[in-house]
Amino acid sequence: MQELRVTVAFAAASISLLLAIYAFVVRWHRRPSKTLAAFGVLMLGTTGWALTTGLGDVAPTADGMKLWLHLEQVAIVLVPGAWFALALSYTGREQWLTRETVSLLAVEPIVTLLVTASDPWHGLMWAETTVATTGAGVRYLEYTFGAYHYVHLLYSYTLILASVGLFMWMVLTSDRLYRRQSVALTIGVLAPLATNVLGGSGQPWDVLFTMPTGLTIAGLALGYAIFRFRLLDVVPVGRATVIENMRDGFVVLDEDGRIVDLNPAARTLAGDDAIGRHARTALPEMAQLFETTGPEGRTHDDIVVETDEGQRFFTAHLSPLRDDDHLGRLLTIRDVTDNRRIEKRYQALIENASDIITVVDHESTLEYVSPSIDRVLGYDPETLLGQSLLTYVHSDDRDRVGNALETIGVDNSTVRFEYRVEDATGSVRVVESVGQDLTENPFVQGIVVHTRDVTERHRREQELERANEHLETFASAISHDLRNPLNVAAGNLELARLEGDEEYFESVESAHERMETLIRDLLTLAKQGQTVAETDTLDLGAVATDAWETVETARATLDVRETATIDADRNRLRQLFENLYRNAIDHAGEDVKIRVGTFEDGFFVEDDGPGIPDEHREDVFQSGYTTSDDGTGFGLAIVQNIVDAHGWSIRATESGSGGARFEIEQVEPHSLSTEPAESSQRE
Repeated sequence: MQELRVTVAFAAASISLLLAIYAFVVRWHRRPSKTLAAFGVLMLGTTGWALTTGLGDVAPTADGMKLWLHLEQVAIVLVPGAWFALALSYTGREQWLTRETVSLLAVEPIVTLLVTASDPWHGLMWAETTVATTGAGVRYLEYTFGAYHYVHLLYSYTLILASVGLFMWMVLTSDRLYRRQSVALTIGVLAPLATNVLGGSGQPWDVLFTMPTGLTIAGLALGYAIFRFRLLDVVPVGRATVIENMRDGFVVLDEDGRIVDLNPAARTLAGDDAIGRHARTALPEMAQLFETTGPEGRTHDDIVVETDEGQRFFTAHLSPLRDDDHLGRLLTIRDVTDNRRIEKRYQALIENASDIITVVDHESTLEYVSPSIDRVLGYDPETLLGQSLLTYVHSDDRDRVGNALETIGVDNSTVRFEYRVEDATGSVRVVESVGQDLTENPFVQGIVVHTRDVTERHRREQELERANEHLETFASAISHDLRNPLNVAAGNLELARLEGDEEYFESVESAHERMETLIRDLLTLAKQGQTVAETDTLDLGAVATDAWETVETARATLDVRETATIDADRNRLRQLFENLYRNAIDHAGEDVKIRVGTFEDGFFVEDDGPGIPDEHREDVFQSGYTTSDDGTGFGLAIVQNIVDAHGWSIRATESGSGGARFEIEQVEPHSLSTEPAESSQRE
């Protein structure tokens, strides 16, 4: 019996060693993995455990048996951690096997080895060991566990039972397609536990049922599952990821057309009781797919199914399943509802767009015309197909449009061009087109021309151009007509001074000043543009101070108490301040106090004068409006023009002292800073 025990131990060691070699040498270079590493370490531990057990049995002395008992622990400590790591990896929990986890699992084995090595001095591992003989004549070491040995057993069995739980949960929840893998896993999981129980029964067969033997059986079963079927073939997590969670429906039919398997996506269409039913009954909307059978697959588009969520659209493909013989058919169902909705949305956008979308080839032949051409030009889109786009272009613009289309086709660039066309009534319309070559796009295969009716815009531009010409003519005439009297008045003034008659000196001089002011303001309004082309980053306080230096301020004072950095045109911003200063001095008196500052949305100019009545605050920005006998009424109109050109807004309100306050708002927030600065006063 002793010889049988030793033979079994050495056989277990040999088999485990071969499995370890196969894992690390044969399989490792193909695809290294944590599963292989854990399995290989487990088999190495089993090899050492079985080998030291057998060598301990043949040791001639008690000391020799104790030595092999101590060496046996080197192999034993590898088993619980490797078993647990294998369970984690194999059941799809590899992310838990971090470096920190492995380091933590290594703590107890290291402590166990240290306690084992020093056991002769403290007896924490084995309190007492003696050599005993069984009734079958087998010599073995009989020992009493020390205090630490129970800690070691608790740790080991905790990991082993946790591993068993993970494996059994996978077996119980696995799909029926994986029966052979499940049987192999069950044997592998239960073998160590069974041999551990049977080996302690006190019967003669105890020599066969040792823990190393059970681990060897487990290694064979797990190796079969790992190497024969490969990891992703056996772990249900893989199937759940690939098939169970597929958005497409997946139905397997037998040779008679009955459903034998389907995933949740297909189950929503066929019903929970679909297995065993004929596909025509479970999926009546796709019945025509199952009418005939053949060697090739069949596809059916635009299948409409009424569901609880409303009408949905599907495409289905039926293909044969073959091994050596015909096995059945595979039906894949794809929900294309979202695609159909997107297609219909874009179709609706194109059909209801106010712009015209056309597709032409490189010969300018119309291949597609959007329905919007009926609303814009009055043509039926169907009647235009096959005709040249140039046919409807004004004869004077035809060559230019043809050259633009050629440029698009040759340079593969986007070209914008404006031209005239005739609508269905014969009226001439002005349109703007943007063309792009999408010939290489398989869904377009042509030059796309996006056309917009700009007749009204073109008319307004012409009217504006004429108005500007009229305004410029008016400004020149005003300048010419007023400067001649100024020259005459200046000459008469000189003669009057020579003759000594000073009675009309002040009147003539006042008229000169008024006429000069009128000319200046009219020219400013006429020549200023409506937008600012370029801006600079300016110090608001510095511009406000510079403007003060060019205004006749008399006894007035300027107080700049806040600073700001804004983007503006320097000259026009300076004009804004100059006109606001003159307005304050003209209406509030020569000793007015003027203050410039900022707030969250812009900046302001205010004074301590009489202010502006509520009913006149919107009128003051109109050209020619003035309440002063000496005013021209253009100063604040110029300010409004400058504000509009920058994209700002202005409003008149009341200052804290009751005077007039002009707030310029909507200045870009990112360029505005309202941090207090040192007070800067000017007289």
